[in-house]
Amino acid sequence: MRKFLQTSLYEISFYVEIVISIILVLVLMSLTMRLLVGAVDLWTATQTIEDYLQTFLTQAMTIAVGVELIKMLCKHTSGTIVEVLLFAVARQIVVSHGTALDTLLGVIAIGALFATRKYLFTSFDDSNNIILRGSQKVQIAGILARVKLPNKKGELLRDFMERHLEEEDKSVAVGSTIYIKDVALRVDSMRGDQITRVEIIKSLY
Repeated sequence: MRKFLQTSLYEISFYVEIVISIILVLVLMSLTMRLLVGAVDLWTATQTIEDYLQTFLTQAMTIAVGVELIKMLCKHTSGTIVEVLLFAVARQIVVSHGTALDTLLGVIAIGALFATRKYLFTSFDDSNNIILRGSQKVQIAGILARVKLPNKKGELLRDFMERHLEEEDKSVAVGSTIYIKDVALRVDSMRGDQITRVEIIKSLY
């Protein structure tokens, strides 16, 4: 019951973030229209070309960072966090007039972020999980974990695990894991030869 309440509260917080994202979208759309109007007024601007371009780029890159922030709020993955950081660093390089060392450090930071995303991320780095009783029906477990698990009618989660482990020639033991598309199921605890708890890990990619 506690785990169910924790999951429910997590879902509610997710929808709150969606509402915040909608508000940000409306604000960014308004700022984009303002930016467009400013571009139309280019010929009547009293600023020099350099000053106007600097102001325009600063506003445009700030809006771009805001867009990436919306993605991060809607999709909780390390990939979206890296994208926000990439845009933030790129904005700093483009719109600021720092020293050559500042620019070099910014380029190195971008390279490090790209390398991190390419070589250090795996499909289950960003995931959420829930631990359920082995006596839980697979259909109900799928609803609670918000995943699709192909199963036989009325099959229990422990029987589902044992069947798949046998098909893959794996032993039924604590830590034994099966993979179904972007979902991993792991034996969390056992009592004798019987599986008592199963952890369902869902990738967020």
